[in-house]
Amino acid sequence: MPIFSTFQKEHEARHGARYKASGLASYRSYVRAQLLPAFGGKRLDAIGRIDIIRWFETYSLTSPGGANRALGILAQMLHCAKAWGYLPGDWINPASGLRCNRRNRMGSFLSMAQMERLGRVLSDQASQGCLASALLHVLALTGCRVGEIIRLEWRDVPLGASAHRYLAARRQTSTALQGRVFPFPEQCPYEAVRKVWKMAKGKADLPAALRIHDLRHSFASHAIMAGESLFTVSRLLGHSRVQTTARYAHLADHALLDCAETIGRHILAQAMPAPPRTSRRVSAHRDDRVAHDVEIPEEAHANQLHGHRQHGDRIPS
Repeated sequence: MPIFSTFQKEHEARHGARYKASGLASYRSYVRAQLLPAFGGKRLDAIGRIDIIRWFETYSLTSPGGANRALGILAQMLHCAKAWGYLPGDWINPASGLRCNRRNRMGSFLSMAQMERLGRVLSDQASQGCLASALLHVLALTGCRVGEIIRLEWRDVPLGASAHRYLAARRQTSTALQGRVFPFPEQCPYEAVRKVWKMAKGKADLPAALRIHDLRHSFASHAIMAGESLFTVSRLLGHSRVQTTARYAHLADHALLDCAETIGRHILAQAMPAPPRTSRRVSAHRDDRVAHDVEIPEEAHANQLHGHRQHGDRIPS
């Protein structure tokens, strides 16, 4: 039975290929900072549920989100250990079923007025050749993640006509028509984007706590409030599970009310009898000879005509 630190090396070698570069870096960070110090010297079958609970509660005091992520990695590693034959078939994963820390429902999102102010600032800076401002503008238009747009190449096609138009205009002025759309010279382009974001927030009078990732929240929030379904927004954001997008569900309440009102009006129109049809005739006033329209229900008009026939009167035209 291997100890945890030995098995971790095998797990990274066999399972690490499934991670993207950023995911693998995150995996290694949690393993090195949390999992190896807590469980590195223990045999796999000696890691008990109480050990995991104590570690998780301690880590949660300083980083609730990080504790959730590290717990997920630990549970997945122990699952692989069982699948690969290191643990018996009736062994129960002690990391499974633990209640994670509650996450914030959603990040902040910008109002339409804030989006307009930010758009003006970013457009002005981008027109002066600021690459990071142009990238931030595309983030707002697409709801993509920062890394996705940093790695965006001209052969890629982001969704949305607005993004198409914006990138088409950039392509006309770009000297590099192949490779990345935003060819940052820096080794760490995210830092360059973050600095410009901080400056743009100040110029647009946005809250200081607003994050770049909140542009993604804003895209999703406004899509939901415009009546798009959770499934559609989930596909746009690239969520693997619709449940991840469900954090925005409360924003769709007004769309549900509008839908319910429309259905209610339709049902009511089918259930209620139609109002009586009316015919129109013109009569002349004897005093001023001014013609005017008079609304007469069809039933009353028919009775009036019948009465004229009975008394031999001339039927008015």
